[in-house]
Amino acid sequence: ETEQEDKTQQDKLITKCFTSASLSHSKTHKLIQHPLPIKPPGFTESTKQPTLHLTKKEMKRQRKRRRAERQRDIQDKQAAGLLPPPEPRLTLSNFMKVLGDEATLNPSQMEQKVMEQINARKLKHERMNEERKLSKEQRSEKRKRKLAEDTSNSFVGLHVALFLVKDMSHTYHRTKVDLNAQQNGITGGVLECSCPKLALVIAEGGPKAIKRYVRLMTVRMKWRGENFHGESDDDDDDIEEEEEVAQVLPGGEGTTSTTTTKTQKFNPNNSCELVWAGMGTKRMFHNFSFQSCATSEAARKVLEARGVAHFWDQVLVHASGRAEEFHFKLGGDDDDGGEKRGMMEVSEE
Repeated sequence: ETEQEDKTQQDKLITKCFTSASLSHSKTHKLIQHPLPIKPPGFTESTKQPTLHLTKKEMKRQRKRRRAERQRDIQDKQAAGLLPPPEPRLTLSNFMKVLGDEATLNPSQMEQKVMEQINARKLKHERMNEERKLSKEQRSEKRKRKLAEDTSNSFVGLHVALFLVKDMSHTYHRTKVDLNAQQNGITGGVLECSCPKLALVIAEGGPKAIKRYVRLMTVRMKWRGENFHGESDDDDDDIEEEEEVAQVLPGGEGTTSTTTTKTQKFNPNNSCELVWAGMGTKRMFHNFSFQSCATSEAARKVLEARGVAHFWDQVLVHASGRAEEFHFKLGGDDDDGGEKRGMMEVSEE
């Protein structure tokens, strides 16, 4: 009884302590505020789960595991009698071992049966390939999808390449440069200058597109017309491009027929050089176009309006190593104040 009385008093004491420690006896509990949580401006609850990208090794492992599970299910159904067992795969090299005495008694009939099975497998394989084969429109769409690159992404970035071409007057060169730029989603253009006679090709695009374009300008293009009619390129894309070159008219040249392209002569001293290739912050051109200028100053003003006047200076510096060929000289006295400019100037003849 004494233990029960002590326990009862202890419980009463605990209850009294909890009651006295309640917030209702606090003088400052009314001053405490609990504001409602407010979402920051522009906050949206995205329900899209982050995409988990697998490596090639992990993708192969998962594919192997899925195929093994599918094969195991088929084997289990065959063992349970739900599916008929598969026919033995007969070939001319193993049908004697597989058929045994039956092949020994009637080898000609068994050989005919083996050939029928081989032909059936071949027809099934060809039919499946035809079903998976893409149409012409689907192939074109797939090619465009592969060539499309998001240059606004910081991981991809915008790549720029500058080319120095001595002569861009031939229809074959102009058409192929323009077509490849459109197919690869490249912006920029060709700026031709009459004095000195050279052309600057500017290409802006993704890394893959610029890599293909650099190979076109430096390797694939026949700048001097060597074996133009007899040689066929190794790339599959070149066959389609040659057909398009024969069909599409070059921009800005009026109505030029295919016969004009064949009779037009190539410049035997023509060449193309990669001046510079690197990264850019944003696209300075909205499309790919051709433009001609009479002097070097006019060409520089055209690029200065786009904010890339240093491209022209870079080309002139690159061409300064061949002063006799391009008629360049380093520096020069200005007519107004006699200041020496850092860029190349065309020598007056």
